[in-house]
Order: sequence, then structure tokens, then C-alpha cells
Amino acid sequence: MTTSNEPPANRPRPDDVRPTAAGLYQRLRDNASSLTQSFTLAGVGGILLGGIVWVFIADLRGAALIVMLIGLVLLVIAGGIAWRTVRGVVFGRSGRYGFNSVTILLVAIGIAGAINYLLFWSESRPDPPGFLRVDTTFTKEFLLEDKVRVTLENLKEPIRITAFFPTDTAQERAAWRETEDTLSEFSRRSTSFPLEYRQIDPELNPGEASRFGVTAFPALVVEGVESQRREIVTPAEDSSSELDTFTEQDLVTGLLVVNQIEQKQVMFISGHSERQITDSATPDGYGLAAAALDRENYRVTNATMQELGALIVNAPPEEWPAVIVIADPTQELSENGSQILREYARTGGSVLLMLEPDTTPDSFLAFLSRYGVAVGVGEVVDTASFIPPNPMFLQIKRSNQQFPPHEISPEFDVLYFPGSTYLATTVDPATIPQTDSGTPFVQYRVIATSTLASWAETDVDGDIEFNQNSADRPGPLPIAVTIEAISELQGAPIVEQGEFVEANIVVIGDTDFASNQAFASAKNGDLFVNSVNWLAEDFELISIRSKTEAFRELVLTSTERDFIRWSGWLLMPSLIGLAGVWSWWRRR
Repeated sequence: MTTSNEPPANRPRPDDVRPTAAGLYQRLRDNASSLTQSFTLAGVGGILLGGIVWVFIADLRGAALIVMLIGLVLLVIAGGIAWRTVRGVVFGRSGRYGFNSVTILLVAIGIAGAINYLLFWSESRPDPPGFLRVDTTFTKEFLLEDKVRVTLENLKEPIRITAFFPTDTAQERAAWRETEDTLSEFSRRSTSFPLEYRQIDPELNPGEASRFGVTAFPALVVEGVESQRREIVTPAEDSSSELDTFTEQDLVTGLLVVNQIEQKQVMFISGHSERQITDSATPDGYGLAAAALDRENYRVTNATMQELGALIVNAPPEEWPAVIVIADPTQELSENGSQILREYARTGGSVLLMLEPDTTPDSFLAFLSRYGVAVGVGEVVDTASFIPPNPMFLQIKRSNQQFPPHEISPEFDVLYFPGSTYLATTVDPATIPQTDSGTPFVQYRVIATSTLASWAETDVDGDIEFNQNSADRPGPLPIAVTIEAISELQGAPIVEQGEFVEANIVVIGDTDFASNQAFASAKNGDLFVNSVNWLAEDFELISIRSKTEAFRELVLTSTERDFIRWSGWLLMPSLIGLAGVWSWWRRR
């Protein structure tokens, strides 16, 4: 029997509770699992936190690297504590399967990387094949226009372009990236001679800008390497864009000047209440049509008939306009103006004449009659192909066989004519005079026509229906025609250097189809520009063009751009990968 002063038999002695190395080691072994998890979580967290700070906060990148290094050390410590588990995972059965999976993954990534590098290398070569460069945008805004490629093929010497672009603000950097994309495409497509470019910040290197004579920025200096000819190009004014960027037209203009390649002139005739090419705001204006020709690299001018006459009298033929455009004249030509128009056509000029129903002055009708073409009376109604509810709003469709074969309308599917007159010939083709070699003085071809269910309505204020007893003329009716003439019907051909001098004329019975309101509808703009191409004999440029591109660029700061880039490349894949590893670890 023990007394109350005696300690219990199982009470530890002081020596037993004194800390020892063996006891500490045993406690660490007992808590190894918890330590491993803590170090692992801390290591992964440190690497992720340091990586995010390194990507998005440039000023703290040094500290971020230290945090990532600490995280890596913690992971190594965790691996050392649980080295048996790690060894089992790596060299065990599951480890062998994991090694095989990782090997297959690395091989697949290597193959994909090699293919990607090969494609990138091939695409970066001069003039890469079309299948390597596919533009999936609706407007094909990343592909060069045919006119640009023709200009690059006709270069006479190597070209060096120096771009003076400040890059202090986000907008300036965005403008340079967009311009650099264009310059890069020009460089790729220049196969006749190399085209090189470089960028200089004028604020960091003002002496270089002064040497080139550049005083306003941004600017491009287009320079011929051999001739040393230079042209300073500034961005075109575009109120729809907040960025000072350069278009294909800006660059091509500089190339033409340096290489002394002539720009063809398209002259819009004014003075008879024609549509205005300076009007881009109202529905009836022709500002968009003029801008489209400018993008085709024509020199678009506006002049009166008297100014055209002064050119014919005083300037050599190479300075005459390649095409004159007369859009909806409603006032008579003067007698002198009529003589100028006839002389321009007689000496091989090209005329695009667009009319409206029952408003064409007699002087223009008389000009067309000299080539055997008459303008009809009334407005065309087509009950088989129109835009409801107005049967006078014509819809010209290939599926209705309304496009006879012609170079101006290759593969056109639809045209919209808000209101059109019709055209007709006044002579039997068999009675057209011919040269001794059998060449007819005048040849007619139809571009577009109405359907069988159409007629020319002469009483547009009454009921819209065909009246056999009136002047209504049944269809189908030609709406757009071309005239190829070596002489007027009552004239005599002119021969120069053994060839007949030929006048080309396109007559379209509607003007509104190419107005600002309808220019971008269906293939209306293509009909207008292709007609000018055909008249100017730029047959290689006749094509289906993309519509005017819309400005959709997202302007970001450097930090915002880095966030989008790295979050897409690293953050989401990393989170998904960690979730997968965690799920696998729990199930193993």
C-alpha cells in the first residue's frame, strides 16, 4: 500500500521529458506528412505568386525571382522529406506509366513545335504560297490589294523605308504595330527587288530625322537604294481612326514617286450638276466611290469640261486623264463642251457615263447617238427581281441570267439599282460600217440586263403595270453596256503606229448604285471600280474586292497587353494543370 506522497507508477521522470535529439527526430518523422504538405503548398504558392508578380509588375521582378527561388527550395525540401514517396512515384509502376505519358507528351509537343517552326520559316520567306497565308477576316484586311502587288512587281530598284515613329504612349505603340504589319507584308511580297524597313524614334534620335528632312511625325521616308530618290509620306487623314497609321495607298504612292511609275488619272467632270466626289456624308454623294479609286492607286481629280479641253490642247497625251467620269449630268453641255467631249473620245479617250431616268440632257444623248446608242424613256420595272416593296428597285442576279459574259462583271452574284433607265442601239449590227480589214466601227456588249418580266414604265405616277397601248417597252432591257469604237458611225478611224485609235465607253442607266448610300451594297462598288479598271485597261485589277475595312483595334497599355498575353499563355493552363495534378494525387 502506497502513501499519498508517493508519485504514480506511470508518471514520467524528469529525465524522460527532457528534449533529446532522438525525440525531436521521432517527432519530425511522425509529422513528416504534414510538413511535406505545408512545404509543397508553400513552394507552389511562392512560385505562382512570384511568377504573377514577375509578369505584371515590372518594378518588382527582382523580388519576384527571389520568391520563386524560395518556392523552388521549399519544393526541394518537401521532396527530400518525402523522398521514399517521391521515389515510389517516380520509379514505381505508376511512375513508369507517368514517365511514358510524359515522354509521349514531350514528343508530341516537339513534333508540333517543329511543324510550327517550319511553317513560320516558310511563311516568312519572300512571297510565300497562298495556302500559308489565309486571311479569315470578312474584309480580307490583311491581304494586299492586287494593285499593290502589281506595283511591287514593277519596282526598278531596291527600296529602303525608314519609319519615324515615336512610341511613348500606348496609342503610338499601337499605331506602329499596325504600320509594321503593313510594312512586313510589303517586304514579303516584294519579289523583284528587296524592300527593307527600319523604325527610328525621332525623340531619341532627332539628328536622323533632321538628316532626312522630316519635321512632322509619324512619317515614312521611302528611298531608292540606287537612285537615292526620296519621298516623305505622312499618314492620310482619317477621322474614323484615332491612330496615325499608314494605308497601302500611302505606301504605294511613295513607291510610285521613287520609282517614277506613272499614276493614271481619273477625272470626274463637273459643271453640269454632277454628283460630287468631295461629298462623303450625304446619301447621294460620290465620296466613297472616289475613295475606292484612290485605294486602287488612281489619281482622282475634279475638273470642268473646259479644263479638260485645255489639257487636250496644251498638254501631251500622257498627261491626259486615262478615264473621265460623268455621274448624273442634268445640265446641257455647251457647244464647246460637246466638241471637247467628242475630241477626247475620238483621240482614244475612255468615258464612264452614268445616267438617271428621264433627266439626261439632249447634248449627252446626242454624244451617245454618234455611236448608235440611245437612252430609253421611262424607268425600268422588274416584277421578277426587285427589292420589295418597290418593283423599280432592281435586283440584278446571276441566278436570273442577268449577267452576260463580260470582263467587268466576273462572277458577280447580285447588284442593286435603286432606279434605272435602259439603253438601246439605234442601228442594225449588220449596217455598222467596217474597215477594209472587216473591223466594225462600233461594237456593243451588255454588262447587265433586266429579266423577261420587266418593262420600261413611262407613267410612274400612275399604276405600275405594263400597258401595251402606251409607250411602255417590254423587257428584257439592257441596263449597262460597253461601247468599243474606232470611230463614230459617220466618222473615219484614226490610225497611229499601225493601230486603230479606239474609244471605250461604259454607259450605266443608274447613278445611285455607286452613291454613298448604295456603294457598299452587294457588288455595286465592284461594278463601278471594275468599269474604271476596264476603261483604263488595267485588266489585271478587275476582281471582286473586299469592302472597306472597319476599325476594330483594341488599344491597350503595356500592362494590359501583358496581362492578356500571359494570362492566356500561362495562368489558365497552369491552373488547369494544377487541378489535374491535384485530382490525380488524390486518386492514386
